[in-house]
Amino acid sequence: MRRCKALCRKGKKKQTCMVCRTVLPVLKTLAKIALSVYAALFTVFYFNLDTKLFYRIMPILNKYHYDVMPAKDFAESIKGRNDTDK
Repeated sequence: MRRCKALCRKGKKKQTCMVCRTVLPVLKTLAKIALSVYAALFTVFYFNLDTKLFYRIMPILNKYHYDVMPAKDFAESIKGRNDTDK
């Protein structure tokens, strides 16, 4: 293994320090994950893929969810709520 010149003490010759063995690989992995997530989100929003996907999903939602819901008149449900002269 090579010795980290910036982080290891000069007295250690053949082994690397604890920081080089544990912390740096974790930081590299987190940086790769963050870069991948950023690239994926950038691609989705740059090409407007979220809206295109929603455009494809809405007919399915309308067919199985919104058309099955009972229709009610909103004006009738709030009638009489703001009567202050009672």
